[in-house]
Amino acid sequence: MDLVSILATVILVTTIGTMVIGVGAYYAFKLRDKRKPNKKKADDTLDDTGKKEPVFLNRYVPQAVPPTPPEQP
Repeated sequence: MDLVSILATVILVTTIGTMVIGVGAYYAFKLRDKRKPNKKKADDTLDDTGKKEPVFLNRYVPQAVPPTPPEQP
């Protein structure tokens, strides 16, 4: 076997392997997506119906900057 056929075989096997892994990951995602989330007794956010606020983040509100008047030439 010469170098070109070896490299072509490696590329072909890599491409087929990547496609097989991609299809398997897609089916695993679909299986996981079909399951309903389990309600845990310690998780209070699953029963919350009001407006949701960030738990760990504080909203940054920049101070209002007054517009500068144009300079007179």
